[in-house]
Parts: sequence; structure tokens; C-alpha cells
Amino acid sequence: MLAVLAALSLSACAGGAPGTLPDVPIRDTVSGDYLNALHAYRTSDLSAAAQNFAAVLEADPGNPGLIQRTFLAKVAQGDITEALPLASDLVENQDGNAFGRLALALAALKQDDFKGARLQLEALADSRLTQILRPLLLAWVEAGTGNWAAADAHLEKIRKQGGFGLLAELHAGYIAALKGDYQALDTAFKAALAALDRPPARLRIGAALHYAKLGHGDIAREILESGDLSDQNTAALNAALAAAEAGQEAKGLVSSAGDGVAEALFDIASALQRDRGSEIALIYARFALYMRPDFPLASLLVGEILDDRGRHGDSLKIYARIGRDSIYHLMAGLRTASAHDAEGDRAGALSVLQGLAGIYPGNGTVLVRLADTLRADENWEAAIAAYDAAFDKLGAAAAEDWTLYYTRGIALERAKKWERAESDFLTALKLAPEQPYVMNYLGYSWVEQGRNLAEAQKLIERAVEQRPNDGYIVDSLGWVLYRTGQHAEAVPHLERAVQLRPGDAVINDHLGDAYWQVGRRREAAFQWRRSLEMGPDPELAAKIERKLSTGSLRATGAPASGNG
Repeated sequence: MLAVLAALSLSACAGGAPGTLPDVPIRDTVSGDYLNALHAYRTSDLSAAAQNFAAVLEADPGNPGLIQRTFLAKVAQGDITEALPLASDLVENQDGNAFGRLALALAALKQDDFKGARLQLEALADSRLTQILRPLLLAWVEAGTGNWAAADAHLEKIRKQGGFGLLAELHAGYIAALKGDYQALDTAFKAALAALDRPPARLRIGAALHYAKLGHGDIAREILESGDLSDQNTAALNAALAAAEAGQEAKGLVSSAGDGVAEALFDIASALQRDRGSEIALIYARFALYMRPDFPLASLLVGEILDDRGRHGDSLKIYARIGRDSIYHLMAGLRTASAHDAEGDRAGALSVLQGLAGIYPGNGTVLVRLADTLRADENWEAAIAAYDAAFDKLGAAAAEDWTLYYTRGIALERAKKWERAESDFLTALKLAPEQPYVMNYLGYSWVEQGRNLAEAQKLIERAVEQRPNDGYIVDSLGWVLYRTGQHAEAVPHLERAVQLRPGDAVINDHLGDAYWQVGRRREAAFQWRRSLEMGPDPELAAKIERKLSTGSLRATGAPASGNG
């Protein structure tokens, strides 16, 4: 279903998506503001874009193109109440404008004006996307009026379109819960859960809460225990489950037609977001939040889209809205840490992760993320301690745990604790025998130590077979050939590695060494000087300077960054 919806994103552009509009003719007196607005929008500074488009529209109020751009900029910024008057203008000027009519339908639904909403939705221009969107939202309009048969008839239209059965069953389950029809709920949610080999947490949580609402807490817990919840706030989830069982309002329940519409808009937005950073996905996610302001999953999606666009400061404001009482607080915290790191604020990321480790002390996901961030910060000892704490929560090792052994092994190797590091790399290989990065790291480490060279070469050759365009792995093969005296054979591999990773100081240094050994002294000196220009670490820089001044090759360099 998600893949099919993502494919519809192109046809959705016909409804007037930002970035797909023709140039708008404007008056010369406001051309500067217009260019500023365009620049702001293209750089995802949505607040500035909305303000500048509004300023241009004020000077040229009847311009249809400006009306649409200003409307979409305001919606993308989340100012939908301000955008609504423009929606009326859009529909008046462009009768089939999808986003304008959708906004008016949502505004009507907010007022429980189901007749008005129905009229706007039925008038949506036909497109591949509205063939799904229209019946989905109309199903909720009919549910809001208590016309359950009409609601199911609209969902049946979705079921008949290949690839959308899961979407229809999910919303059939929500509508059945609203009606209080356990049999229909059970049928719908069982079908939705069976549609995927590994139902995601959002689907399992949604189904569980609505089972609990209708008095079936045992089934709810069974569903939750059937998959991973390691990035969820389980305390908040248990509280919501208890509230739902007690017949109280609970976070995550779909308790009205408006809530259902918000869920539908979120489903469309999250599917379209498979086309990363999609402008259309942002519009639908903002509409979902308009219908349900306290909708953490929609907030997370808006934050994700903003992060994809490099607007990490804006995404941080979104994540901050998700409080500790939310089922998705932990997920928001992890996203917050990632946004800080992406902004170059490693200290901020570590602070957030350390705070999460205090709030969720038994959570292995938090400990692994903290360990990974400490490793990226080259704080090896602290990273090892965090990995060790995560291993204490691990239990029996499974195949997917190879990454944990591999990353702890890297921290241990960098901390010069080779016996433990080697043990972790070997365990990672047992869990994932053909994993190219593990084979490369272990093989390269043996080469650097002058140990197990024949076995190291075999490991690296297998890694190259799987990753022939990875410069670090190709470098490892050249280096093992070099270290075993096969200098002429090493040269083409090292030349290829430099082509793949031209900016890596260590790989250029390796090629310089190989050139020197085969008598290409001038080229060797060129590669060493080039390596120095790349700002290598002080130890490597000193070795290269000695080679340039003495011609000695006793110093053979340090592991390439990608090999460590």
C-alpha cells in the first residue's frame, strides 16, 4: 500500500503542489519580495516564504498564482487558519483546486458540518490520489453522521483498488471502534495485521488501544507483545491501555470523525514521504495536525520532513511539543538527538541522549544510540561503557545483533583493547558470515598488526566482491597486497581506491608508499604531499613528513578513516 501511494505523488502534483507551478507574472514593484519568497521556499525557510508571499499578494491581491503560492506556503508553515480565506479564493478562481477544496472540507469537519464537508470532497478534481483520498475521507464524514453502511461502502471502493487493502481495513477498524462493533473491529484489524509480515508499532498500538476500548485487553496485550516496542514510551502506552480498558479517554484513540480524518491524512502523508522531503507530504501532515493538534505521529512526520530539508532548528521545535506523557516521547527524543547531531551540535545530542538514558534506564535502544554517538565523538572509553550496558539488556544474541558487536569492536580497537575487539568482530562474523564491513575491518586490522595475513586477504577479497565501489574496502585489498610484498599488484587497487575516495589522506598515503616501492618516486612524493594537504591526523602527518624528508618507508601509515 505504501509503495503504491508513493507512486501517486507525481499525479498529486496536478492538484497544485508547491514547486510545480508555472512562473507567476507579478508587478515590478514587488519583484524583490517575490524573489525573496521563492528563495525562502526553495531553501525551506517556510516562515519567511509565507511572510514574503503574503506581502507580494497584498500588493497584487487578485493574482491567482500568488494566491496559490501564498496559500501553500502558509499550509506548509502550519498556519492553516490564516490560509483558509485564501482557500476560498482558490476554489473561486480554480474550481478544481484540490488543496483549496480539501482545506475547506477540513474546516467544515472541524465545525461538524458534515454536509459542507461532503460537498467539498465530492467536488475534488479527479486524480489518481483523489481516487483514494476522496472515499477515505467521505467514509469518515459518513461515520460522523452515524451512517455506518455508507462509510463501509466508501471503504469498499478503496479495497477494490489494488494495493490499498491495508489502508481500508485499518480505517474500517477505527470506524468499528467508534461504532462499538467488536465483531467488525476484530475482522478489520486481523486483516490489517495479517497484511504485513512485521506490522509496525503504529499499527499494533492503534489496534491494541481499540481492542482495549471494546473490553478486550488480553488481545490488546497479545498484539503489543508480538513485535518490537523498543523506541516507544511503554509507561505511557500502558497508561493509555489502562485508560482505554476503563472506558476513559486515552491518548492514541480515534474518538471522533475528526480524529479519523487526521489519521487518514497522516497515512497519505507518511506514504508520500517515501519520496523523501516531499512537499506534498508536508502539506498533508500539516492538515493532519490541523484536524488533531495533539497528534504526535503527525508531528514526528513534519519534523522528519523538515530534517530532510536541513531545517533542523525548525524540527527541534516540533519535537519539543511531544511531552513525556506521550507514547512517542522516546521516539521524539531520539529524533531530537539526531537533529542536534545533524546541526553539528554533538554536545547537544549527547545531552539529550544522556537525559533519555536517565528517563528510560532499561532501554537498550537509547544506550546503543548513546554509544554510537560517543563513538562518533571518538570518546572510546565512554562508548565502550555504553555498549557494555546495552549488551547487559541484550539477552541471547540474534543474527541482527551483528551491528552491535561490530560497532563495539570498533570502539574497543580504537581504545587499543584488541583482544576484546577481535572477539567482537569474530562474533559479528558468526552472526553475519558474509558481512563486508566486518570482513574488511577485521582483515584490515590483522594486516596492520602483521597477523593472519593470508586469512586477512581472503576476508578482504570477499568484501571487495560485495562492495567493489567502496573506496575503503578496495584500499584494504591494495594494502594487504602491499604488506605481503606484492607491491606491483597493490598499485592498481590503490589507484582505484584513490579514484573512489580522492579526499582521503590515508588512502593517498598508501598509494604513495606503493608507488615508491615500484620505483615511481616522483609520483610517490606527489601523493604524500597531496595527503598532507588533506589535513591528516598529527601522527600520520609526522610520518609523511619523515618519508618526504628521508625517503624512509618504515612508517607505513594508519588505518583509513573508512576502515576505522
